[in-house]
Amino acid sequence: MNYKSFFIIAFLPLFTPCIAKAQKPFVEGEIVYKVTLNPPGSDKSYAGTYTVTVKGKNVKKELKMENGYDDVIIFKEGDQIVYSLKEASGKKYAIQLDFNDYLNRERKYNGFSIKEYGKEEDVNGISVKKALITYLDGKSEDIYYNTEWYPVDATMYNRFPNIKVLPVQYEYTDDSGMIMNFKAEKISPVPIENAAFRIPTDYKIITYSEYKQMNK
Repeated sequence: MNYKSFFIIAFLPLFTPCIAKAQKPFVEGEIVYKVTLNPPGSDKSYAGTYTVTVKGKNVKKELKMENGYDDVIIFKEGDQIVYSLKEASGKKYAIQLDFNDYLNRERKYNGFSIKEYGKEEDVNGISVKKALITYLDGKSEDIYYNTEWYPVDATMYNRFPNIKVLPVQYEYTDDSGMIMNFKAEKISPVPIENAAFRIPTDYKIITYSEYKQMNK
């Protein structure tokens, strides 16, 4: 018998479990989060869903609450276009936001660090690790993330620009004092139609300046 072959066959089972599972970019698909909002100074909470739809550098984010509130952002990095879909006075508008201004909102979250702690857990059947995210201003928050996937687009998560893992559960307080909790219900790497990122025909495209004038 060839001893070199014997060595490979005999010891292969010992080495196989050590092969790390490679991360995959989340290039196309949909992630649905269950959302709970707690307004400042109120004991009442509001429930809804937050859906992130991705196809390459196109990202759509929709926050849909049970009380009827609906907010949609369509981000097309390749075209450097951002739209916010809103309804006002019974009419539907696609508000074109300034691309650079939109990106600048995320800059204060750049340069964060992640420190993992605790054992591996399970969130809705998704394997996660718990970690503490700390920002440059010293603020910190817990996050549960999955290491199988990572966002292919740097702007997929406003609070975590350029994150290299997939956020599954996290909570933060926005500038108004609203506490927002996100918990993934499903991660679906499925084909997405280009139509998902088009402005619906019943929406009128206007500039952000025009929208502000309407709401004076």
